Amino acid sequence: MFSVISPFSVQPAAVPAAHDMQWTAMEEKASEVTLAVDRSETFQHFRTLNGISLDDTMDDLLAKKGQPVHKQEDPYLGCPEYDFHDVKVGLCEDTDVIQYVHIDASESHIMVNGKRIEMNIEAIHHALGKPYYVAQDGEVFLRGDQALKVYMKSGSQQIEGIDLFDDTVS
Repeated sequence: MFSVISPFSVQPAAVPAAHDMQWTAMEEKASEVTLAVDRSETFQHFRTLNGISLDDTMDDLLAKKGQPVHKQEDPYLGCPEYDFHDVKVGLCEDTDVIQYVHIDASESHIMVNGKRIEMNIEAIHHALGKPYYVAQDGEVFLRGDQALKVYMKSGSQQIEGIDLFDDTVS
């Protein structure tokens, strides 16, 4: 018994009643979540370049662009390259698969997924964000399996052309 009322005891002699305690009312606040977003990277996927998709067939291509101005064999691909007014398309006729879509630097702009981007590297960076890879001959932007390569003159920011291709196809 002596230890219960001793000043050296670690237990309080009595617990204060709830009505004797001081209470402060606090306003409930909802937790706030802020997501970090790179606003420059507005393209989740590269679906089309100047209206052409890598999933298009030869019939789709002709329906969208009409008859090609010129057709020549691509020595690297081994398939024909079709030259239209604003775009060149490498399409293997035996598989009916588009291998690449190419835009020459002579164009004033490109259309990615229907959105206009001026043909200069600053506008491309603003629209697409930082490149995934920087090579000697240009910069590569990836979205899933689709790649957009901006070919540039070595040692400068002068664009020579832009290709859309499937990164998984070799």
